Amino acid sequence: MLASSGHGAAFAIALAFALVLSTAPQPAFGQTKPATPDKKTTAPAPAKKKAPSKKPAARPVAAKPAAAKPVPPPPPPGVELIGMVVMPPDAFRGGPPAGRFDNEGRRSPQAKYESQPVQGVSSIKPGPTPGAWWALSDNGFGRKWNSPDYRLCLYLFELRPRTGAGTDSRNALQGVIELSDPAKFFPWRIADENDPERVLTGADADPESLVEMPDGTFWIGDEFGPWLMHFSEDGELLGAPVELPEIVFSPEHPLVLSNSLRPRLERSRGFEAMDLAGDDRTLVTILEGTVAGDAPKTLRLQRYDTLTGKWLPGTLIYALDPDTVAVTEMSRIDGNRFVVVERDELEGDAAKAKRVYSIDLDKALADKNLAGKPLTKKLVIDLLHIGNSRGLAESLPPGTPFRFPYLTTESIQVLDRTHVVVVNDNNFSAKGGRGPSVTDATEWIWLELATPL
Repeated sequence: MLASSGHGAAFAIALAFALVLSTAPQPAFGQTKPATPDKKTTAPAPAKKKAPSKKPAARPVAAKPAAAKPVPPPPPPGVELIGMVVMPPDAFRGGPPAGRFDNEGRRSPQAKYESQPVQGVSSIKPGPTPGAWWALSDNGFGRKWNSPDYRLCLYLFELRPRTGAGTDSRNALQGVIELSDPAKFFPWRIADENDPERVLTGADADPESLVEMPDGTFWIGDEFGPWLMHFSEDGELLGAPVELPEIVFSPEHPLVLSNSLRPRLERSRGFEAMDLAGDDRTLVTILEGTVAGDAPKTLRLQRYDTLTGKWLPGTLIYALDPDTVAVTEMSRIDGNRFVVVERDELEGDAAKAKRVYSIDLDKALADKNLAGKPLTKKLVIDLLHIGNSRGLAESLPPGTPFRFPYLTTESIQVLDRTHVVVVNDNNFSAKGGRGPSVTDATEWIWLELATPL
């Protein structure tokens, strides 16, 4: 088990856990020309009337088009698994007991867990030192109503990936920053309203995307509002949550729950993807779901200026593939080019679509002909076709393609133009990614791309 750091700034924790671990038919001829009667040198005899033929005139037969051969899909881009860390699902930190509520919010006399589970990585960013990583916790146990005793936080991990068959990997929790609202910026009642520290829980917000600003503060994208929330380096809320520029609320928004407004997003379809633009001040966001009234399978990409506190004009459109249902994260490559994770709603052996695309916002914003049209995207990684020549996935023979088939592949970070890190959200304590009876672990994978981003 992992020890707790308590509330406030990140605390060092010296406990590490070792980890072990996919040919055309010929056209028919037209009617032939009737035969010409023999010419006579004498005057022709009067023509005899012929009885009308009962046989209808032959019609030309249209040629059948050649059967179109299916065009094979292009081969997936070359990607190799070069590093891996697996966090076991049964890792815990200190803190009060958790898991006392069911999906309807009914409280049980006994909590399921003696302390806080270390789970649900929904977004990552490089930490303050080499090998350190910030990881954003999900809302706890998957729903607003079953998570009022899970404390929202940022984890600081020290990770050493396994880079060869049999080599060791390391995962240590170095610190925890719990998210709180001591200044009472949050305009609605929270689960721990009477706690002076006003720690935020999984009943208050559903954190899904993370940006660390140059000044060390954090912006977090949420799905209950959906809201953008600004926190200090110690995890304290610095202002009221930022709403979308239009009235676009989720079913969990307090005004929807009070029947004051109707939702325009499905549940859990808010600010799933977010990163910082090249100017170091603009947040680029993609909603996970389609807003009511928008074209099916289209998502809104919007930009928020953190300096002026205003949404920028020019909503862009991200179109999903026919076989995918959501965007789950984005990460900046350089300039204003980003990678975007897109997924289906399947997992394990049934998973068919876990893809990473690149997009270029500068080109999209400069081209007036693209107004109202979906962004151009380019496939750069197929997460179900990853090379395993190093044998890092120990359950697979070397050379067998490695698959990352989790339902919630929610974190990606570009390291440089040929290297990225990808992490799943294990939705503690869900099963299915590696088998119907296997509790999902949190897998961190380092990938090397044959073609630079």
